[in-house]
Amino acid sequence: MIRRLRRALSAAVGLRTRVAIGMLSIAFAACIGFALAIYALVGILQDELQLDTLDRELASLVIDYRQGVSIEGRRGRTGWVYVSHAPRRDPNLPAVLKKIADNDHAVVQYHGREYYSGRRDVGDAAIYMMVNVEDVEEFEDRLATLGWATLAVVIVLALLIGIGFSYLILRPVRLLAERLSSYRPGRSNPPIAADYGDRDMRDIAESFDALIGRFDAAIAREKAFTEDASHELRTPLAVALNASELLDDMPDLDARARDRVLRVRHACERMQRLVTALLYLARDAERENEVLSDAAVVLDDVLVYQRDAMIAKAIELTVEARSTPLPLPEGVIYSVLHNLIDNAVRYTGNGRLWVEVTPERISVTDTGSGMPPEALTHIFERQYRMADSPGLGIGLYLVSRICDRQGWPIHAESEPGEGTRIEIVLDPDAARARDGVKR
Repeated sequence: MIRRLRRALSAAVGLRTRVAIGMLSIAFAACIGFALAIYALVGILQDELQLDTLDRELASLVIDYRQGVSIEGRRGRTGWVYVSHAPRRDPNLPAVLKKIADNDHAVVQYHGREYYSGRRDVGDAAIYMMVNVEDVEEFEDRLATLGWATLAVVIVLALLIGIGFSYLILRPVRLLAERLSSYRPGRSNPPIAADYGDRDMRDIAESFDALIGRFDAAIAREKAFTEDASHELRTPLAVALNASELLDDMPDLDARARDRVLRVRHACERMQRLVTALLYLARDAERENEVLSDAAVVLDDVLVYQRDAMIAKAIELTVEARSTPLPLPEGVIYSVLHNLIDNAVRYTGNGRLWVEVTPERISVTDTGSGMPPEALTHIFERQYRMADSPGLGIGLYLVSRICDRQGWPIHAESEPGEGTRIEIVLDPDAARARDGVKR
């Protein structure tokens, strides 16, 4: 619980604020400790000085008494002197003084006031002196007021200094964050460590340079492999496709052989589109497709390829398609639609299939076997397959990568035994508006 609370506070409070609060807390604690120590020290000194003064006054009174000088009565503005020859029975002696022994001191309350009191005996006489401590308490109150005022000033100054120092301390970190925010994977990113003279910040920057270098190298290897593999595949695919077209034109092929040639041709075309999709994903994200491809037209090619499978599995097809220009190569759109529809056909038998391709969304809904909730959260992950899946777990992952690249939200809904719906939102605002009109 404490760890979660600490994590929540760390997320809610920025690093600069935490530095300022830390410095303010240290200053506040130091001021409080110093104030308490000074206050205690002043109290001790006041007591000691007052008692020392009382001892000197009593010593002077003893000398005067021995010389026959009258000493009883008021002495100064705040002192009183009593002389008693029978302290226990003297009615004129305040009761609070009767408990004080010879050469002793005490703080007593008399008529609502506080006094430092002491006693000295001379022969059969006991000399008492009381000194009002109101002046001392007033001085302590002034000292306390001054201390709190000083504490408030110190806190304000510590806050201002903390904010200033936090800005100066975190300025290199902020500059580092700005430099890293301009980092673009796969591009030429100049090293940043040389910009920092501070040793600690340079060490951090060098670590980021090394990490970015590893990222760039990994991305470069992935792009090189994808592009090389795709380009190397294009030539044999073109040869196979041309050969299948030549075979399909031969008049002496029987129906069975022609069917197999047609299947080879469709497989080669599909591979060509897959290569196009892989090349698209390997390109820089900033590159835009120069040509708009109509997803509704590409859908016709996908449905032609899936027609035999749908007939064999007695699937009733419903299509809603409107012209949907998208800034993607046809092969990329084909990969998206083919993987969605192929997945639906694979898990549907004697059921229905709804396909929608509009400027607002692309959706594929089936009445197939459906998926459990635990599988639904993983279907867009690479190489994820359910126990009865004959595929390699790449199709929906490829679709999700293309959608991420384009910024299209994609989500799936499924119920075991009832079917699955996968929807790609191409235009969220238009989709919400159209759904509102339908309702």
